[in-house]
Amino acid sequence: MTSQPTASADRSARLNMRIAPDALELLREAAAAQQQDVTSFVLGAAMAQARSVLMEERVMFLTAREVAQVDEALEREPHVIPELAALIREVKGRAPVRAV
Repeated sequence: MTSQPTASADRSARLNMRIAPDALELLREAAAAQQQDVTSFVLGAAMAQARSVLMEERVMFLTAREVAQVDEALEREPHVIPELAALIREVKGRAPVRAV
């Protein structure tokens, strides 16, 4: 994954924000130090942070012991849990709930 959007990317969406003048000046200085315009600098930093946040949310790191426990659980013969089966039947019988 790259931290910068590609030049060919569709750039029709907009994001506007209000920030303090000193924050804008800091961003301008940092962008200039990286030979980037402010938009590219801010977008690159925001995209990197977004990827980091989503990686932490989506990726699970397991110890060797935990991997062995998961593997063992997956290898076990499946069995019916009556309460869970009843709940599934109950939910299947309900009308679908529509999001508003």
